[in-house]
Amino acid sequence: MINTPVSGALVQQLAWLIQAPPLLSCSPFEDAGKLLKREWHRDPTLIHRAADWLQDTVSPQRLGITFEQWVAALVSASNGLELVDRNLAVRDGQTTLGELDMLVRDRGSGKLWHWELALKFYLGTADNWYGPNSHDTLSRKSQHLFEHQILRSTLPQCREMLANRGLQVDGRALLTRGRLFYRNGHPDYPPRHPQHERGWWLPTHSLPLQRWQVVDKKNWPLPSMSDKSTTFIDTPELIDYVETQSRPLMVISSLRPEPGFIVPVSWPNA
Repeated sequence: MINTPVSGALVQQLAWLIQAPPLLSCSPFEDAGKLLKREWHRDPTLIHRAADWLQDTVSPQRLGITFEQWVAALVSASNGLELVDRNLAVRDGQTTLGELDMLVRDRGSGKLWHWELALKFYLGTADNWYGPNSHDTLSRKSQHLFEHQILRSTLPQCREMLANRGLQVDGRALLTRGRLFYRNGHPDYPPRHPQHERGWWLPTHSLPLQRWQVVDKKNWPLPSMSDKSTTFIDTPELIDYVETQSRPLMVISSLRPEPGFIVPVSWPNA
């Protein structure tokens, strides 16, 4: 058993990644998370070996790249999967058409899978689901993921490139994780996925007077991992900070079991 604080955190994060529900329904494509869960059930030490590998690597600054690194570690540490390539550029002459997030071979079946990954957080309003950066919306991301990213391995340029390496994609799969946040925690519409992780959001002018703990972005996937020694801040200070920064801030409240976002009054129109 690994006992160092860093590896302990990584073990929790990797366990969350495997066990968390998809943010989006993967249909008509496959769910790559099922393959990761299969490997973990076959070998419960998988997560610890992946955490060991991660502990010896440099942690990226961007959360999305960190998520990709976690997935790569789990695949590489597994017995039944092989990480053939990742971030593979697809080009048409000098023009880059995009990248394939991962090529993963299932050693048992011999099938080569094209995986696309997404870690996202969206706040629901009456007209759309917006990311903390309101230029990012769930509808836009879904369209790009299903109509462009996952289909890149079907492009003639990609098939030719892979054939030159003796490779052919046999199937396509998605791995989506994240959380949907509802205004004040009460959804106005049926959820996009019945089992997705949930949260709440409130504008600054609706905040009750209490104390709040800010969640660093690196802990957005698993807010419960936030440093418990972090100083709690009062509502007036929180309002001032959010409005000054003009961006949503993830927080934990002692009065709610789920994490939430506090947004400035100008959001999502800022």
